[in-house]
Amino acid sequence: MMTTTATVKAIGPQAVSPDEPILILFDETATASLQQIAVIQQFNAPLTSLSLHVGSTLKIDDQAYTMAYVGPLVGANLATIGHATLYFTAVPAKPLANGIYLTPTNLPTIKVGSVITYEP
Repeated sequence: MMTTTATVKAIGPQAVSPDEPILILFDETATASLQQIAVIQQFNAPLTSLSLHVGSTLKIDDQAYTMAYVGPLVGANLATIGHATLYFTAVPAKPLANGIYLTPTNLPTIKVGSVITYEP
């Protein structure tokens, strides 16, 4: 089981809202408009694939979350453009294909320099 880590390089001015328990992740290739709303992560090693599934763990610094749902596009999007949308909410009836739904459902504290760890 390979653990994958990424470091937060930038956090857009509209990336974190207390009203919306969502974090949108992209890598450095994100457009300027996406960077306004996104958390920019840089993987510590080139990513060829990332196999995540229900029960996988995501950590932001020392805050650990369990994946309750992983959309079918997440692995490919993370590997190509560093993209996934983290939802700190219950899994809806129609979860989004690029979404990772996490428990517990509290928004983490995140800052530039935070380390995101993906544990399959």
